[in-house]
Amino acid sequence: MFNRLLSRVSSFTGKPLGFLIFGAVFLSLFLAWQYQTGIRVGDGAIKQQQLADLLQNGFPDFSCRYSGKEIDPEFRFLPLDLKKGSTMTHVYKDKCYYVFPFYYTAIQYPFAILMGRFGSFFLSLVFGILTLRALFQISELFQLKEKSKFFFLILLLFGSAFSLFSTDLSETILAIYGVTQGIYFLLKEDGSSKTSDLVFAGGFFGFAAFFRQETILLAASLSLVYAFRIFRNPKTALLPFTFGTFLILQAVINYSVVGHPLGSRGYLQESSSYEFGPQIYYLGQLVFLGNGSLGLLGAYPALAFIVLWRPKSDSITRVLYGLGIFILLSGLLTSTKFWQGVLFGPRFLMTILPFLLLFLFSVLEKNWENLSKPARITTILLLSYSIVGGVVFDRLYYKFTKSVVNEQKELSDHTSKIVIYRKGSVFLPSNSFREEREVYEIDSSESFDTLLEKLNGIGKTQVTVVGFKDSYPKEVLVPKSEQFEFKNRTFYQSPSINMETLEFSKLGK
Repeated sequence: MFNRLLSRVSSFTGKPLGFLIFGAVFLSLFLAWQYQTGIRVGDGAIKQQQLADLLQNGFPDFSCRYSGKEIDPEFRFLPLDLKKGSTMTHVYKDKCYYVFPFYYTAIQYPFAILMGRFGSFFLSLVFGILTLRALFQISELFQLKEKSKFFFLILLLFGSAFSLFSTDLSETILAIYGVTQGIYFLLKEDGSSKTSDLVFAGGFFGFAAFFRQETILLAASLSLVYAFRIFRNPKTALLPFTFGTFLILQAVINYSVVGHPLGSRGYLQESSSYEFGPQIYYLGQLVFLGNGSLGLLGAYPALAFIVLWRPKSDSITRVLYGLGIFILLSGLLTSTKFWQGVLFGPRFLMTILPFLLLFLFSVLEKNWENLSKPARITTILLLSYSIVGGVVFDRLYYKFTKSVVNEQKELSDHTSKIVIYRKGSVFLPSNSFREEREVYEIDSSESFDTLLEKLNGIGKTQVTVVGFKDSYPKEVLVPKSEQFEFKNRTFYQSPSINMETLEFSKLGK
């Protein structure tokens, strides 16, 4: 009975429409499960704020709205500013900007107008389904059998962060789609000999680079491999030429908006120092394990079976060599300042993970009959381990987003209209509260007094000081002041945050 059911399901997913329907239905259900009203923290919350600011400013003003600009034109109390050692905002020409690509904000814009906050998540879903379409196209080039397509789909949807990125507030899925579709055209080029395939490949890699900068390294790695064919086949130059055109266009736009050819991320990268030793360790994190996060082989040890593949003089070999160079360069050149993982699998290699998993099934299918019984059992166990790990991670993320909703409610219920975060405690930006707040960040007692002085000067006398309870217990949450006295103090502690609302007035008045 099980074999009959498996045969029917695999027959359904073995066809283009069935593959997409199965994936789309699963991702839609996954989105309904994970959405949790859409409230996010960290990167996701900043991306939500970035979009909210664009909607308020009007297209194409991508600067961030800072509630204290009138009293703080130097942006001294701007939350998460690079000049204070944080990684989310920076100032350019008397405006503040977020470090995330404004292209992602721009592409969300029409979806947000039509669908509100949910539009951003729907955008991810659309590109997740488009990626499934590209993967099916590649599976046809690999001539995968129906059962291999089905089991690959199960591993991708259940055993990787693909489902999360396809339903969450993230530009990563747009880059995954661009890379996957670009690889399809590179693989297709050998068989069709069409010049347009190389142009399309370069165009899709160029599209991906607008959203994730590591795809610049990927396209450069592939271009390096393809450069060896230029004298034998001059049309190969179309790949780096097309990608380079997109890259130059992006650099011009970046410079005109934020003053750096690499965009706001360029400022962030310049703030990081380079040391070869830590980069080698970082490469180990990407591939194996580090900082509590499993890398590529740590999360997907079955990829080791790719050693069964035998290189040939074909497009698959060129692509795989390019991916190998990309992994090496990612470890050696990506800033170690950033956490590389998503707990289960490498964040900065997510753009190539779906293709690698699909190629793994191609290798296994071609070699399955020659594998010994212990090797087959090992393969099944390793694939099962990845599926279990992916499911566990999805469950943990669900619990995390649920806790975020609770924290958002607590913050909305127990804070005044002005929120002052202690350094390192910014949890939600202004638009993430039930009603928008004025949000500031202080890094010392002196800066606290300076901020209160500015607020007092415009007649504002009530604030809520917020800090993570592990870093700022009740006794030190509110800095001591030599200029102001505090009254009507109300302290509240949520599961992870301390907050105290108070009224202040000048001493001696």
